[in-house]
Amino acid sequence: MNIRQLSDNDMADVAKRVLDLLTGTELDAIDSQLRAELVAAFGTLPADLDAQTAAAADIDSQKVAATSLKNSTRFKIQGVMSRVQNALKTGLAPKEQFDMCSLNYPATRVKVYIAQDPTELSAVGFSNGVNKGKFRGNNTGSSIVYEVWRREGDEGPWMKHLLTRKQSFTDTGVTPGQYYEYKVRALAAQTESQYSNSAVVYGVL
Repeated sequence: MNIRQLSDNDMADVAKRVLDLLTGTELDAIDSQLRAELVAAFGTLPADLDAQTAAAADIDSQKVAATSLKNSTRFKIQGVMSRVQNALKTGLAPKEQFDMCSLNYPATRVKVYIAQDPTELSAVGFSNGVNKGKFRGNNTGSSIVYEVWRREGDEGPWMKHLLTRKQSFTDTGVTPGQYYEYKVRALAAQTESQYSNSAVVYGVL
């Protein structure tokens, strides 16, 4: 339902019903503190709209002013209803709670992409002070970033070394012949994978 398209009386009725639901326990997808804030935001708006609608219907010198006041109240109610809808979405409310409030249930939910573990990491060192690595990313889409970790020596601390969107990396400025060990993990918007196998560079080519 598009609340903006409701008549004045219907909008007032919907707002009254949502206000009653907010003061009860039916909309439990919205936490209690936010429900209290929404109740306060509604205040007397539903009752005000009823009164202003009646005043705007009178044919007298106050009609223009009453109509302006009524339209302002409609706008305020629309704002509070939008907050209710957002709160239901955030709380992942079931469709019934949207229906009770005469609000549209979201057609689609945002899916969280689970970052997959990279595999088959290998690395090789060159005499010009460059190490190169490659791996199988095992992820789809362009939003994945790969985090390359490195340590020097088999007992040194692991340090986050670089980020890449490619399934390969180049590490410059290394000491030829030094022991370097690498591992990689994938980062999505809200998840991160486990680390890949580690790959060691012992010497140079």
